[in-house]
Amino acid sequence: MSSPDWRVAPPDFSPTLLDWACTSGSLTQRLVATGLPFAVVVTQQGTAYPTADEADYLTLPLRQPVLVREVLLTLADQPVVFARSLTADPAPHWAAVLDRGRRSLGLTLFTDAAITRRPLQWATLSTSPLAQAARLHFASAAPCLLGRRAGFVLHGETLLVHEVFHPDLALLSPPPCLPT
Repeated sequence: MSSPDWRVAPPDFSPTLLDWACTSGSLTQRLVATGLPFAVVVTQQGTAYPTADEADYLTLPLRQPVLVREVLLTLADQPVVFARSLTADPAPHWAAVLDRGRRSLGLTLFTDAAITRRPLQWATLSTSPLAQAARLHFASAAPCLLGRRAGFVLHGETLLVHEVFHPDLALLSPPPCLPT
């Protein structure tokens, strides 16, 4: 397994899929704006160990447990985005945000003025643990998946949010980018 090669420019994917992945605002708002029934399905929540690139991003030791939340964002009951969010444990400011059941993180990340977002990074995902986790939920044989990540900072604590896009999301024409 390899670590993703996170870059500051998006990789070469279909223009429609890139439009979804390059949105600067809330992905949840854009998915809801399709008019299709939207839902958040929690697949994992608790503590785990970060991957090497996650520990590096969060400047944590590799074997330090982190708080993790993994969800599927679905449209019409079909998974279109796999998301993995993690932060140091303990993280008093992020713990309540992560413990939100079936509500999207975007409801908080883009409405709380105290939260700042670091620049987006993108990667082509093929054999990484993140790609493998997404494939468990995606009915797709695509050899490579498009992923993005960004850090969100609240009172000095960083929450790392990964999003992996199902290739079929490119079949949906996204609505215009919403203001942030």
